[in-house]
Amino acid sequence: MRRTILCFLTLLVSIHTSAQKSENFGYRHFKYIIEGDSVDVLIKSKKGDENKKKALFFAVQGSLAVPLIIHNGTHLLKYSTLEEGSVENDYHLVIVSKPGIPLLANKDSLVDGKEYFINKEEYIYPEKYVKNYYLDYYVKRNLQVIDSLFKENWVDTSKLVISGHSQGSGIALSMCDKTTKATHLIYSSGLPYYSMILAMLNRERMNEKNEENPRVKKIMQYWKEVVDDPNNYINPNRDANLTLSSFSQNENKILKRLRIPVLISYGTKDESSPYQDMFRIETIKDRINHITFKDYIGLGHNYQLKIPDKNNQKTDFISEVVSDWLQWINDNPARANR
Repeated sequence: MRRTILCFLTLLVSIHTSAQKSENFGYRHFKYIIEGDSVDVLIKSKKGDENKKKALFFAVQGSLAVPLIIHNGTHLLKYSTLEEGSVENDYHLVIVSKPGIPLLANKDSLVDGKEYFINKEEYIYPEKYVKNYYLDYYVKRNLQVIDSLFKENWVDTSKLVISGHSQGSGIALSMCDKTTKATHLIYSSGLPYYSMILAMLNRERMNEKNEENPRVKKIMQYWKEVVDDPNNYINPNRDANLTLSSFSQNENKILKRLRIPVLISYGTKDESSPYQDMFRIETIKDRINHITFKDYIGLGHNYQLKIPDKNNQKTDFISEVVSDWLQWINDNPARANR
């Protein structure tokens, strides 16, 4: 990856666009120009409170290349983050698009009716998304967005909640580690130990029975190649080395050194839950008191019951989980990361 890609302009130009289609779904749309490249940002506020001074709740998505607004031509079909629909009474919700992924997409335009934005003919992700799929890009870009939004008169800068789910938890964590503006971190369904590589191995281990899954050996070999050449970003057949190396940090070290309140939230049926429990044991041993753990018994990665009902539908508890997050924020006064 050329080092120039990591160098963002000091001056971030903000264009508040009319974005009629986005507004039709209840969002304000900001477009930021960074290093000559455009970044789409959606702000979701309580209706009528768009210009009311409130703190920002910055929600970081997981790993999938998903448009922020998926619709059927007239209606929004689903929220793009867990927090949407639950935090707008108290906060302005901030959501940032993935590089190279359109802001809006009709569900019929997505591959096989799924939510991933992939070139239908070649069945690959857009080049812009692939080239920028590494930790530092997301962290620096998101912090630039926060710096610009903090200049708006409707933003209360005394508090900033940064929340990340799944792979987004690692991005949110690194954002908090690199700014003094953050006052609360919600680390949801993350993996504190070498997250991406362990998640890959866990998925394959689940498919093992009496014999070793051959994909496990391939992943281990892949990891050795990544360690030998961690900054290589050209790999047509799998995630680039830079992607895997940057998203496979030992995140527990950063979690321990933060000085702001941290909430670690996870379902006990998530594949990562043993690692969350392990880290929890460490924090007790090390007498770390700025981290709170909240486990959800019987729930999976996205806070769903793992056993579907008779109609093969999984029941989710997202609204209850986010309600707990909001209560935790209220119970833990804002504190700068200094």
